[in-house]
Amino acid sequence: MENNNWVVFVGMVMAIVAQASNMVITKMAMSNGTNKYIMPLYSNAISSFILLPFAYYFLFYYPRSSDLPPLTSSIVCRFFFLALFGCSGQIFGYVGIDYSSPTLGTAMLNLIPAFTFILAIIFRKEI
Repeated sequence: MENNNWVVFVGMVMAIVAQASNMVITKMAMSNGTNKYIMPLYSNAISSFILLPFAYYFLFYYPRSSDLPPLTSSIVCRFFFLALFGCSGQIFGYVGIDYSSPTLGTAMLNLIPAFTFILAIIFRKEI
């Protein structure tokens, strides 16, 4: 297990590079006139096209149990609010990038674990 520590390190470096390059490309696109409210539409459309083949595979070719729980209105409502908060977060992020620099946006992404830890302490989830 110790010999594979470099794989985790490379994965984390790739994730940070991807986030930083996404911020820079987004800022360049918005500086050239792309609307900040359309960017979530583009990113969600690209993500959907990338993930759609996997969803198709798992829906039709992956064995699953036949006793699935029913899809109730409560679950559908939770899906709706999850999507609403996710899109709102994307819109707020793109508005923030438009008003600031990609460097600040990348630095804020690195602060998410710290904010999560502080919230866990406030809500007494961490001792």
